[in-house]
Amino acid sequence: AVVSTQSGHYGRGTQEEIAKAQSADVSALRDPQSDAERCQNEKYLICLGVCTHLGCVPIAHAGDWKGYYCPCHGSHYDTCARIMKGPAPLNLEVPKHEYLDEGTVIIGKED
Repeated sequence: AVVSTQSGHYGRGTQEEIAKAQSADVSALRDPQSDAERCQNEKYLICLGVCTHLGCVPIAHAGDWKGYYCPCHGSHYDTCARIMKGPAPLNLEVPKHEYLDEGTVIIGKED
């Protein structure tokens, strides 16, 4: 399940979508980051729901890669919220967060 809040999204897709994100060739990406660099817990991707182009709000489970799609200017992100196509210069931001246990995560925690 993906849960969207006013400023963020968290969740993951199917096991097939997770495997595809994990096996992506990051060297070909505009903002190369592996799935492991972006996801502390394989079950969840936590990212800010703010397009890195001009700050619009992308739609989850949409676009050519079924990740996130920003309808304002056409940026497409994969299921790991990495920019794949369109004007956005960077991946959707992954905020600082810490898992206290399997069912509890603190998002936005400062060191």
